[in-house]
Amino acid sequence: MPQAAGKRGSAAAAPTQVDAQPEAGDTPRPTPPQSPFSPRQLALLNAMGIDHADALEAFRAARRNGSDVASELIVAGRVTERRYGECYARELRLLFEPIRDDAALRGAAAFLGRPPPRTLEIYPHRVDGKFFVCPAIESIDRFARYLDRRPDMRAYLRVTAHSQIARAIERETMAQRYAAARLSLSADLPRLSARLAIEPLQAALGLGTAVAVCLFLYYLPGFALATGHGGATLFFAACLAIRLPAALAADRPPPVADLPAPGVLETGWQGVPVYSVLVALHDETTIVPQLVAALERLDWPKTRLDIKIVCEADDGNTIAAVRQATTGLAHVSTVLVPPGEPRTKPKALNHALPLAYGEFLVLYDAEDVPDPGQLREAYLRFRTGRPDLACLQAPLVVTNGETHWLSGLFALEYAALFCRMLPWLASQGFPLSLGGTSNHFVRERLVEIGGWDSHNVTEDADLGIRLHRAGYRAETITRPTYEQAPVRWKVWRNQRTRWMKGWFVTYLLHMRQPLLLFRQLGPRAMVAFQLVFFGMVVSAFAHPLFLLLVVIQLVPVAVGLSELDELSPFVIVDVFNVVAAYGLFIALSARGLEPGTARGLRRWYVLLPAYWALLAWASLRALWQLLTAPHKWEKTPHGLESRMNAGEPRHQIWPTLTG
Repeated sequence: MPQAAGKRGSAAAAPTQVDAQPEAGDTPRPTPPQSPFSPRQLALLNAMGIDHADALEAFRAARRNGSDVASELIVAGRVTERRYGECYARELRLLFEPIRDDAALRGAAAFLGRPPPRTLEIYPHRVDGKFFVCPAIESIDRFARYLDRRPDMRAYLRVTAHSQIARAIERETMAQRYAAARLSLSADLPRLSARLAIEPLQAALGLGTAVAVCLFLYYLPGFALATGHGGATLFFAACLAIRLPAALAADRPPPVADLPAPGVLETGWQGVPVYSVLVALHDETTIVPQLVAALERLDWPKTRLDIKIVCEADDGNTIAAVRQATTGLAHVSTVLVPPGEPRTKPKALNHALPLAYGEFLVLYDAEDVPDPGQLREAYLRFRTGRPDLACLQAPLVVTNGETHWLSGLFALEYAALFCRMLPWLASQGFPLSLGGTSNHFVRERLVEIGGWDSHNVTEDADLGIRLHRAGYRAETITRPTYEQAPVRWKVWRNQRTRWMKGWFVTYLLHMRQPLLLFRQLGPRAMVAFQLVFFGMVVSAFAHPLFLLLVVIQLVPVAVGLSELDELSPFVIVDVFNVVAAYGLFIALSARGLEPGTARGLRRWYVLLPAYWALLAWASLRALWQLLTAPHKWEKTPHGLESRMNAGEPRHQIWPTLTG
């Protein structure tokens, strides 16, 4: 298991010997009695307006979390970064200075994947350089002694805010990170990248198969129909069979109530590991306040959170909303992605990933409201789980299922998938199709396999397979993330088109080298991959066809136009497959629902045939886009836009004045 992320504030290599780190045993004899602070430290605290009680509370939090006193005071809102830096500079007779946007850094790429340093060497557009420092309160006495020995360094040293150093590194590495994000897997592992959605050999095989089917249908129609019907029936039955154990499995235990405090499972005292949080936004101004409020409720020390909200650089409204909502939150930063193709969520995440420095990393979507204890449960599993554990998927729960039949069946789907199917697949050691959000990673392992594929429109499904192929495992946890499903047909259709297109692409790219895939997955996992991934693609088309065949064959019998002995021998199997498909979906979803929610959603089961017919239409649309626009990202809007019909008065924002 990777060790905890480096201590906050590792310094850059520089010719100076400035030690801006808090060091154990560095604080002089405490004065006044029972105070952990030296006279100089007390003077600095007084200059900032921090009383002794607040300082002691911050001191205890810093010891508990493995941070420093100033960081604890800043996240608690006792002092701003700027005021802290200005007071520190005055205490040591230095200058406080922000870092200019055109400043040139030495070796900025070396800081990627690490906590922002507390010392940074800057080369402005002249001969002399500067050393920008953001030292801790704990090191002020050592820093003062250094300045007494080297007074000549006062001309070069500048105190600045910690976030200024982080932003300088982000600016200096932007071009490098963006170039890598645009290529992502296609640079080093082109055959695992969706940049080329269909390889020439796959296109030739697909075309040859289509021609062969047409020839068989023309010259041997009876044989072709019987063979195709029989093969499809057997495969469809096998896809249902793999879901049966998940439906019959015992109910999962309730979420762990007594979760360990962050840091208590560390070997030796290392403080609390840093947890990075990535959220990609685009045209999400209305949802930003809800998102920030949900992230602030996460039960993890704020000084050990590294939250990055990723925005497109040309999305000015969302950027302004994020900056307004995160003012004063030192643990939250905004990462800007330069505009350019492919304009996908995974490209934005890959652009931000090198800046994340937590030992663990979680991905959320704009509308997500995660359970506050979710990070603590994931931390417990990572620390106590199997050594090859790399990812944990939290269940996604739809909260607006009772408002509309589309969102209701969406909620039932999520209950079946995230609360029954994925936990069972994980228990069997099979690869998981991850959800697009609430994935918790060991960050180093995510980086090791190349992050996300910037060209895959369902990067989550692909990532679950690549983790398994690399020898890692993905499992599930119980603390949910709450979402709202779309109820507008166009929004639902576009989302499902993108998902199904991504499933097509993911299956094709992993089947480019089937023998290698078989060796990496093993026989059991290979069979599961075919039944789950290929089965998902086939079932979207097969179910409406089977239902149509059943209706065509049974209706004439029901009205007396034909006899039972005239029915096709496959009709019994077709009826069984259709009934079993409905039955398994009902069993999986009903057992996966949270207690108390089933009653309001059961009424939507009668509309399941229509829902699956719409899914088949979205899948046909996805197949067309696979051939014409494989990288097109039809974004799902969040907030009211995805849940309303604008013409309905109950959704109008402006008040209606009457009388």
